[in-house]
Amino acid sequence: MKQTMKLFQMGLKQIANDGMLLVLLPAPILVGLIFKFAIPFANGILEDNFSISVLPWYGLVDGMLVCLTPMFVAMASAFLLLEERDEGICAVYQITPTEGYSYLAARIGIPMAWAFAISIIVLGVFRISEISIMTILSSSLISALTGIFSAMMVVSVAGNRVEGLALSKLMGIGFIGLILVWFVPEPYSYFSAFLPSFWIGKLIMDGASVFSFLFGLLTCFIWIFFFARRFLSRIG
Repeated sequence: MKQTMKLFQMGLKQIANDGMLLVLLPAPILVGLIFKFAIPFANGILEDNFSISVLPWYGLVDGMLVCLTPMFVAMASAFLLLEERDEGICAVYQITPTEGYSYLAARIGIPMAWAFAISIIVLGVFRISEISIMTILSSSLISALTGIFSAMMVVSVAGNRVEGLALSKLMGIGFIGLILVWFVPEPYSYFSAFLPSFWIGKLIMDGASVFSFLFGLLTCFIWIFFFARRFLSRIG
């Protein structure tokens, strides 16, 4: 564990020296500020001038916020991993005590634990819909697990940082499940149930349901298991 934490600290220093990665860390707070004040302001204008309200979709906005926070961290972790792989540093780590899952924990596990905590804070402070603490906790956990397999997916598929940048933009596809919860009636929306964001949407729309939470965890673990072997083989 000591070696893993040391490797994690080294990763933070690398991110601090990379302006593109460094800007991803405060991004969730900046997005939260925009959502918190811009959406209600825009809704007020729409109500006054066009008698249109986006109030029913406030939960969707909060869902996007909780999904974005781990995504930013996942992008930073993925770019750092790709950089180390391109420079051959990953191969060196594989013959040290930090090889395999210890390396994975340092580069993805600990950052996503941090993302989980930040998601709770960001959603708790900047949410614009009425959601419970249990909903915040459960949706933040599923979102953090989503960030884990998203980072592994990018590193597993991308050949270098340029390809990784292109693939990171595809992370937004994961939002489809969240969006369909609001705009597609049941049971048709369940066609996207293989996406963790679908279950995040269900939690925010219906409350902290044990059913939605457990199925959200299950989909995350399936995706993590799917990418884990390929991830470890590519960083070696």
